[in-house]
Amino acid sequence: MHQSFVNYRSFRYATLAAAATGIALLAYLVDRPRVPPNGGTWLGYTLGTLAALLVVFLSLFGIRKRSFHSRLGTAAGWLSAHVYLGIAALLLATLHSGLHFGWNVHTLAYVLMWLVTVSGGWGVYAYLRYPAMLTRQRGNVHRRALLHQIADLDERALDLAAVNPQVETLVAESIRRTDLSVGGLWAQLRAHDHSVALLGGESALRPSRLIADPDHRALLEQLAHVQLTTTAEPARARITALLDVAGSKAALELRLRRDARLAALLRIWLYVHVPLACALLAALLVHIVSVFLYW
Repeated sequence: MHQSFVNYRSFRYATLAAAATGIALLAYLVDRPRVPPNGGTWLGYTLGTLAALLVVFLSLFGIRKRSFHSRLGTAAGWLSAHVYLGIAALLLATLHSGLHFGWNVHTLAYVLMWLVTVSGGWGVYAYLRYPAMLTRQRGNVHRRALLHQIADLDERALDLAAVNPQVETLVAESIRRTDLSVGGLWAQLRAHDHSVALLGGESALRPSRLIADPDHRALLEQLAHVQLTTTAEPARARITALLDVAGSKAALELRLRRDARLAALLRIWLYVHVPLACALLAALLVHIVSVFLYW
């Protein structure tokens, strides 16, 4: 069976997390405190301490992930522990609270813990789903190779466009105004093509104008029109070949945008998970200090 962080060492950390939460739940059910269950009983303090230690331990994963030469366990093992023990920490914190909540820093820490866990769950889903999709999308061809292929197609297009000045200008301007930029994270998620085409300019009655040209649809329409109105067979053959080249280029650019979108989906959850984890650590510290000062 393929081993990943999900089934690392035959579900070692899943088993550990299940055992810990099972023991905690059993203790919670059999405990009979003189007051309603809450974080101030001996069991509440014990479960809260364990949950807090787990949160601190889990926060070290970010350091271990960037320590490429560390021999302190494997990255897959740390990630597996991060996932399963993170869920266990949330369950321990729930039992620690005794289901008593209010408008205070203690409940804030608990809510942040939920948000961190949920965003981490999205991260697990992203790591299980998007890398395989990214591999299929790329077809073992990286972005730089795709850009080289597009450049080759542009050279072929310029050579084939030597039919008349109108086609030459149309193709040259389309190449010059093709949008190959990746952009920021939001632009990558939207995956919009901002390419434009320069049309017209044949006379004063038809001045040049820029129009949106996503997927080079405007270029393909203009070339198809030129093909229909061209009678010379050699010129028609060049236009037909030019249409094939333009279509191939549009397909490659679509692959680039989809590649960028999948890569953005793979990492966007970190922009939520990491700040929430930092906020949780701060709220947890305030929670612990306030408990020892005022309880």
